[in-house]
Amino acid sequence: MKTSIIICFYEKTDYLKCCLDSLKSCKDDFDEVVVADDGSSETAVNEVKKLAGHYPFPVVHAWYPRDGARRAACRNNGIRHATGDYLIFLDADFAVLPRAIKSHVDAARPGWFAAGRCKYSTEEQARKIFSGPISPDLLENIYAELPEDPILKEHREFVRYGILRKLRLASARKQTFGGHFSIHKKDIESVNGYDENYVGWGGEDQDIALRLVMAGFRGASVIKSSRMLHLWHPKAMGDKHWREGQNTEYFFRKKIPVFCENGLNKKDFGK
Repeated sequence: MKTSIIICFYEKTDYLKCCLDSLKSCKDDFDEVVVADDGSSETAVNEVKKLAGHYPFPVVHAWYPRDGARRAACRNNGIRHATGDYLIFLDADFAVLPRAIKSHVDAARPGWFAAGRCKYSTEEQARKIFSGPISPDLLENIYAELPEDPILKEHREFVRYGILRKLRLASARKQTFGGHFSIHKKDIESVNGYDENYVGWGGEDQDIALRLVMAGFRGASVIKSSRMLHLWHPKAMGDKHWREGQNTEYFFRKKIPVFCENGLNKKDFGK
């Protein structure tokens, strides 16, 4: 099975470099990285191209024209460029610990997706990571400094809601993933990928999770085993505040089709 890692990226090449550097400890567990670029500047693009040749794995740069934040369209573009049978989705501000990618690959099953979460580094911890060469020991030590209880709670809730959904005792709209996740390429293609009507902050992860659950896919938790750090950066409106943004009404509309129209394949709808 060939595995592609798709990293959603925009402008912050220092974070991307950190993410790619951290993946070196997992280099035997995947086949390529696709940097899904949401329309970065020429300067950033040139830096990415320079970075790409310095890793023991192929790094493909998939640039998409900028028209506001379009993470859904950006990720679909990454899917189109990926040659793997199995896809693992990360963000560029993640640092990946050893064996984290293997946990996703080990969880790969047709008809299932695997969902993980991150621990959130402090500003001081992020500064320490950026100050010198990244080593697995450094990431392990910082990960160990951060509390484990939130990760354990997320895992328990994920498993619990999976059981409740199977028994039809919980809404499919309950957030299923929102960190890193993985799925067979043919399975995400079966729901037509991400809905590109999500523009701006948030909702695209919740939407595709909902449609996958509606389509009958089940989720496996790699929350405890696939360890990653979300590196501190100055606050902006993000996933925790997406319901204050423009995508809220669209996500909470009454009827959401499993196969989104404005997704990976836009041909011949209704014809």
